[in-house]
Amino acid sequence: MLENQKFEYVVNCGGYIDHRPFISGGRALIESHFAGVQNLVEQLDRNCLTRFVQIGSSDEYGTTPAPQFEDTRESPISPYSLAKVATTHFLQMLWRTERFPAVTLRLFLTYGRGQSKARFFPQIIQGCLEDRSFPVSEGLQLRDFCHVSDIVRGILAALRSADVCGEVINLASGVPVSIRTVIEQTQQMIGSGKPLFGRIPFRAGENPHLYANVEKARRLMGWQPVTSLTDGLHDTIKFYRECSHAS
Repeated sequence: MLENQKFEYVVNCGGYIDHRPFISGGRALIESHFAGVQNLVEQLDRNCLTRFVQIGSSDEYGTTPAPQFEDTRESPISPYSLAKVATTHFLQMLWRTERFPAVTLRLFLTYGRGQSKARFFPQIIQGCLEDRSFPVSEGLQLRDFCHVSDIVRGILAALRSADVCGEVINLASGVPVSIRTVIEQTQQMIGSGKPLFGRIPFRAGENPHLYANVEKARRLMGWQPVTSLTDGLHDTIKFYRECSHAS
C-alpha cells in the first residue's frame, strides 16, 4: 500500500495496549507489534526519509527501579512490553548499521481528550460523573502522568531535532504521583463517585514505582512538559462531561 509513495517524516502510532500473558495469545501480540514495524520499515523509501518516530512504552522498563533512565537495561514483563523492547533494539540496530533515521519515544501514562473509554482516566472520570461505585486497585503504585498536549509537542520536537537518531527518549512529566491520589483528586474535582479501593489486584510483575527521568528530552530536544496534572485533569474532565451531556 505504501509502495511508490515518498514520506519525509513518519510517526508510528500503530499497535494496541494489551497485557495478556504469553499463554493467552501473547505470540500473536508480539508479532503484530514487532513484525508490523519491520513491514513498515521495508516499505519506506529511505532516500527521502528524514525521521522515523517510534512510539514506545514505559512498560519496556518492567521492574527496573525508579526513576527510569533511558540507558537502563529493559526488563519486560509481558508479551506487549517484550514486543516494544524488541522494536526499540531493532530500530537502534538499523541506525547503527544502515543509518535508518529512527528514534524511539518512551511514553509514560498519557491522558487527555479523546482517549478510549477502556483506559484508566476515562473509566475513573465516567464512574465519578455517574456517581456510582466502581472497583479500583489499592492505588499505592507511583506513576507518571503526562498530558497529551505535551506528548504531541514532544513528537514534533523529535521530528525537528538533529541529534535524536538511534536514541531512546522518555516523554513524561517526571513527577511521581500515586494512583490513589489521582483517583481522589478526580473524585474531588467532579464532586461525586465512589471508588472502591483494593477491589482490583495488582497486575503480575507490576512495577510499584514507574516514573521517568526526563533530562535527556530537555538536553536533546529542548522539550519539557508544561501542563500540570491539575490543569490536565480539569481539561480532561471537561471533555468527558461534555461527551456525557451530548449523549
